[in-house]
Amino acid sequence: MGAHASHHNHRKAGPDGRRGAFPVRALRWVFRKAVGFVRGWWFSVLCVVLTWGLLVLSFAPFNAWPVAYIALVPWLVVVGRAESARRVYVLSYLMGAAFFCTSIYWLFLVTGLGAGVLFSVFAVHFPIIACPVRHLVRRRHWPLAFTFPFIWVGSEAVRSMFLLEFPWNLLGHSQHGLLTMIQVSDLVGAYGVSFVVATVNGAIADLVISRWFKPIAPDTPAAKRAWRPSMVFASVVVLATIVYGVVQLRRGSTTMHDGPKVAVLQGNYPNYVDMSAHPGSASPRQRARRYFDLLDEAEAEGPDLFLLPETPWYMYLNHEYLGSVEPDESALAEWSHACYDAFRERATTYGAYVVTGSASVEPTPLDLRTNERRYNSAFVFPPDGAQAQRYDKIHMVMIGEYVPFRYGPLRFIYLWINRIGPFYSEEYEYSLSPGSEFRTFEMTTPDGKKYGFATPICYENVMPYVSRTFVIDKDGKKRCDFLLNMSNDGWFLHTSELPQHLAATVFRAVENRVGIARAVNTGISCFVDPDGRVHDLVEVNGRTVGPNIDGFRVSRVKVDDRRSLYSRWGDWFALACAVLWGLFYLDYVVARSLAQRRRRESAACSARHT
Repeated sequence: MGAHASHHNHRKAGPDGRRGAFPVRALRWVFRKAVGFVRGWWFSVLCVVLTWGLLVLSFAPFNAWPVAYIALVPWLVVVGRAESARRVYVLSYLMGAAFFCTSIYWLFLVTGLGAGVLFSVFAVHFPIIACPVRHLVRRRHWPLAFTFPFIWVGSEAVRSMFLLEFPWNLLGHSQHGLLTMIQVSDLVGAYGVSFVVATVNGAIADLVISRWFKPIAPDTPAAKRAWRPSMVFASVVVLATIVYGVVQLRRGSTTMHDGPKVAVLQGNYPNYVDMSAHPGSASPRQRARRYFDLLDEAEAEGPDLFLLPETPWYMYLNHEYLGSVEPDESALAEWSHACYDAFRERATTYGAYVVTGSASVEPTPLDLRTNERRYNSAFVFPPDGAQAQRYDKIHMVMIGEYVPFRYGPLRFIYLWINRIGPFYSEEYEYSLSPGSEFRTFEMTTPDGKKYGFATPICYENVMPYVSRTFVIDKDGKKRCDFLLNMSNDGWFLHTSELPQHLAATVFRAVENRVGIARAVNTGISCFVDPDGRVHDLVEVNGRTVGPNIDGFRVSRVKVDDRRSLYSRWGDWFALACAVLWGLFYLDYVVARSLAQRRRRESAACSARHT
């Protein structure tokens, strides 16, 4: 029995002779492995993959808006805590490329090469955001909540206003359905909402780093409590945004009122780069027949204005073309004359304005560079039978509507891009010319009320400056009561581009306090109030996106008496953030240079002593 007891006691003791030492050593081993994992590549990879997935979920079509407030936290932890700067920048770039490729994948449907170039350039924003963020956290020991939102918004401003100019899926766009949160856009634009969301991400990242990671600053009680000011700041920013939103929503109930009755018409005709590969696609005549049927059906509800999408079918409606060719000269001339007459006849018969998109072409025989100029236009047919008024799209889509360097010494680049572009043809240059004037129109309803409106075409309503320029004149007066957005999103089939485009439209309404009516081929056609509320969507069985969803909706577009600060001052806030981001980056460059000089001086001193 004694021997048995002795053997039992020997098994209970650990290798060092102490009872219970084995579980302690095991826990220590697990802890060391966990720490190594945290410090290693795999933890960093896991964090950036998590941020990538959460970011994608934040935007349409998923619209998981609460996720946006934590989506960037894992990545920020890596930026602030990873020992290897190279690891941070490489993973940040890959994460950015993955995000754009998956959230804006539909660009590949039109131009695979162009989309690849675009995404590879946009992905650079993540490492150049990470650089000053990492510097401010590790060298300056500044909280992320106070620095990261300025850097993030500054990056969005650069991406949106310069070079490729593509303000798509801004962080604030994830909140488009929260009316209370987006009212601040009438002060600082959609960038202001991005600022709020980024602030919350920064505060949570401060909390995570302070509580669960070894502090970068000296390990003191004050350092461990550094997250508290961040949480206070984030709470104040969110609370102020909510309070302002509630106040503006209540104010809107007295400043908004019904405007003219508008009918938005939606066909459902996907477009393809190579139409010959899709022989079952509807012909221009079939499309025209469907749209005129919708127009006639909508007339029963007595709208004051009918709105069709951007280029619902191919035709030329400008008087320069129609006046220079007779209907019997070509099939296109005959067709264009017939379409023009059909629109004018319905406008006069129904006593309403008809607004449609169309191509325009102007001969330029005296221009040595080209024999004609083509435009993407909007035409307004008045009910009195007068000649249709026209607006030519000013902000065009690179590669999709034009190729850069068309004229001048770099034309060889233009010719090369043309040859590899999606719409290359040996018969003509597909690049369109931009318009020269942000033209607005005026309408009078049967009860004698006058309204001003404008027609941003397609992605023009994604560019904040376009809508703002339409709404406010040079004297700072509001000249547009509402906007009519016509678009042809059929190039992107029935993908997430449709709800993402609508999300951006919501911010144009709030920023400028104007109602918006949208007519979009394939959708989503609807109305947006000046407070961002979306209503009267064209849908079939509750679905707004998908095949065979076409029809019309008639509603009164809302007009608002408010003249917003954003309409008058524009992107002052976003540009200020961009400048601050640049100063942070300059501080990084200076601090790095000084650190390198000190290391060289120290090495030289050590060499002299040895």
